[in-house]
Amino acid sequence: MGLGMGAPEYSDADVERMADTVAALVAGGMTLQGAQTALAYAPGELVHAGRLLYENRLNLIKDFPDPEILAEKERRAGFWYSGPRNDDVVWPTLKSRLLEELPEAAVDGVDAASSKVIGLGSPPGKESIKTRGLVLGYVQSGKTTNFMSVVAKAADVGYRLIIVLTGTTENLRTQTQDRINDYLIKPCNSIWNPLTSVDLDFSMTTPADAILSNTSMRSIAVVKKNPARLRRLHKWIKTASVTTRQNCPILIIDDEADQASIDVGTKRQSTINGLIRDLLSNPKAAYIAYTATPFANLLIDPSVEHDLYPRDFIVDLPRPDNYFGAERIFGQLEGESLEDSVDDGLDVVRLISESEVDGVRPPRNKTLLEQWSPEVPDAMDAAIRWFLLATAARRLRAGKVAHSSMLIHTSMLAGAHEKTAEAVVDHLDGLRAGLVNEAPAAFDIFRDLWDSESARVTADSFGNQPIAFDDLMPHLIETARASKVIVDNYQSNDRLEYDKDHPQTAIVIGGNTLSRGLTLEGLTSSYFVRASSAYDTLLQMGRWFGYRVGYEDLIRIWMSSELKSWFFMLSVVEAEIRAEIQVYEAEGKTPAELPVKIRTHPQMSVTSAAKMRSAVKAQVSYSGRRVQTIMFKEDDQGWLKENITATKTLFERLISEGHDENELDASRRGFRDVSADHILNLLASYQVHEAAKSIDKDAIRRYIEKERAEGDLKRWDVVLMEPYNGEEELDLGLKGKVRLLRRKKMYIPSDDGTANLKAIASTSDRVADLGVDLDFLRKSLNLKSTDKITDRQLLQFRQLRQTERTGLLCIYPIGKESDPDPGKSAQGPVENRRVPLSAAADVIGLCFMFPDSRNPRSAVDYIAAKVDAEYLEALEEELEAADKLDEAKAAEDELVTA
Repeated sequence: MGLGMGAPEYSDADVERMADTVAALVAGGMTLQGAQTALAYAPGELVHAGRLLYENRLNLIKDFPDPEILAEKERRAGFWYSGPRNDDVVWPTLKSRLLEELPEAAVDGVDAASSKVIGLGSPPGKESIKTRGLVLGYVQSGKTTNFMSVVAKAADVGYRLIIVLTGTTENLRTQTQDRINDYLIKPCNSIWNPLTSVDLDFSMTTPADAILSNTSMRSIAVVKKNPARLRRLHKWIKTASVTTRQNCPILIIDDEADQASIDVGTKRQSTINGLIRDLLSNPKAAYIAYTATPFANLLIDPSVEHDLYPRDFIVDLPRPDNYFGAERIFGQLEGESLEDSVDDGLDVVRLISESEVDGVRPPRNKTLLEQWSPEVPDAMDAAIRWFLLATAARRLRAGKVAHSSMLIHTSMLAGAHEKTAEAVVDHLDGLRAGLVNEAPAAFDIFRDLWDSESARVTADSFGNQPIAFDDLMPHLIETARASKVIVDNYQSNDRLEYDKDHPQTAIVIGGNTLSRGLTLEGLTSSYFVRASSAYDTLLQMGRWFGYRVGYEDLIRIWMSSELKSWFFMLSVVEAEIRAEIQVYEAEGKTPAELPVKIRTHPQMSVTSAAKMRSAVKAQVSYSGRRVQTIMFKEDDQGWLKENITATKTLFERLISEGHDENELDASRRGFRDVSADHILNLLASYQVHEAAKSIDKDAIRRYIEKERAEGDLKRWDVVLMEPYNGEEELDLGLKGKVRLLRRKKMYIPSDDGTANLKAIASTSDRVADLGVDLDFLRKSLNLKSTDKITDRQLLQFRQLRQTERTGLLCIYPIGKESDPDPGKSAQGPVENRRVPLSAAADVIGLCFMFPDSRNPRSAVDYIAAKVDAEYLEALEEELEAADKLDEAKAAEDELVTA
């Protein structure tokens, strides 16, 4: 490598080694300039070349696909980690293993994301480390791979003690320990000192000084979030000398960080939170939380300095293209324009009748639970049969046996699992006998199920091989013989093990372990009836989310209609939080400035009532939000006509004041520069469905009043969102009758005649009063014709066009007999498609579109910790029982290791 005229020549290897030396000095706590000064003994040209390469590496990291990052400005500016060095050991070994299992592009993404996480933390050589970070992934999306990569790089740069906190159960701890053993410890066993094993949680008796003072070794512990284990760990670290602890960088990875880690006021949770904070009281301790459900983590009071709020950084990992998440399964909220059809998700959800739901949920009374004798009802029977069929199809397609699982989740109570398992075992025995004996009737039921289901979600829609039932039959018998039933909870002796050399075909029945981090390999069929009134608990239960390459068409989920509607709302809430992180990243804000806007929903609180101890007092702004009505009383003619009257009254008042219905520049009818008083009057008389908690009339009213007092939202534009070619008409007091939209409703059985339209507004409606089309918008935003326009982009476009903070109200007139495709025959059973609206009167929908607020005082009380007790199960007793069992086990472990 030439360095200029007359300069000595240095090889690429020389420069690489110098760049590694610079990186090591920076990791040790030096500034870049300080590192260069410390290298004054080396040739200046070589040091300069090494520094240039080091800086170039920093830039190269940014060339990989980036996660979204919210971080302190100083932390971004001081980004110190330049990526893996030539003398690293653990990460290169792990990367080689990952390349055997994942596409190179995916490994590059993991490499880039983990480097970002390491770099946002603190150099291990820094005198004091107090990092608090959060990595937001997706349920079953590879968070473990990401944090193992962070662990590998942390070990390479000099973090000496790494603690991985798992969930609250031994099965989850064991699964995590097994993966860490396989991917990290065994391939590099010469530098690792494991403090736990698959069989033993933390019970170390060797003095901490002897272990933590060894600069060449890396110690790692995989520990349950259990009071007894955490106390032992903290006490053991404290036995080390002050000097040893001062020089020992500690990294704590908190997996499933929203579970058990947050101080929620209960004795157990406060204890675990306090013990984690004790671990972080060491002089050099970094804490990185990993979760797919950040609701509770982001509701921690950020002003409490020593708590776990991610004040330093939040990293939102990108969603992989082939990932099956809530949006893919349950659909999207809206189309780009009013004419777009809305994606309702894959046709993989099958509804369970309410009578069946009541039959499989156990009684809460312990005496009644002992007498309870559940059976396998119709939908559970179909789910089990489908599991056998789908597993057989996977075997036929792949030409080999692979892990295949079914989930049955009806309760969190351990006592209910055994009884359910007994019924399932008996039922599976009967199915197996019918197949083995080749009874024609048995095969006919399986054939009918296979033919109907494979027609609803076709194999070729995913590029998979279609399979005829006759080809499936031999594999079906083999699958039935291989299938077993496993109960997985804190009391069970069965361990859910996925040994790659011994593929499992398992029907897994459980509760807490199945809803918290435990991976069900090859999950194809799920029977799910347990309701939860907490967003985070519900999302974590979605074990069917993940990667299903080669059997995308075979996933099926049986659940109640209520749960289906909850999961759809959940996908909206999750998307909103991620969107907020992206917006705040673009605006250069820090995690402490992130105002979490979490939407409420009927019978569902933001997170469990306990975790909302701080959130009860929280406030939220409608700044930049869109709020729409989607639920209507379809059978209540008087209720519907009140909304027609309220809308007609609004128009008549505007016209009487001198407004004209054609005031807008847009092609639609509407009114410009309307006083906020008219909007508030409409709010007072318009009827909102009492179950539609996502639109709170009182909160909206108070927000508008606060904004108006500060000089904004005084004026509004009102747009009538008529179709351009509608035939049905409604008199709303304008010059000509109003053309009516057609909207289908979601098929969600309702006793009270509620029609849920899922969405009435489209993305482009944000600028419905500005007279611009989608092509113009794309050109203005420098987007390609194929790029999707976001609401945030339209909000920014709108605010550039308007000097004042003007509100926008869009009014959607919808025909009572509403079917957008009257000539098109419906596909598939009614349960998984939209059905025509058949209302007692025409429907008026509203969407309030708010500009960004300039007034922080406009926030209003919003989040309420109201949980319907009918949907909660008292788990505290079971968790305490599990803790006592573990305390006894810990005492045995100490005897073993002593």
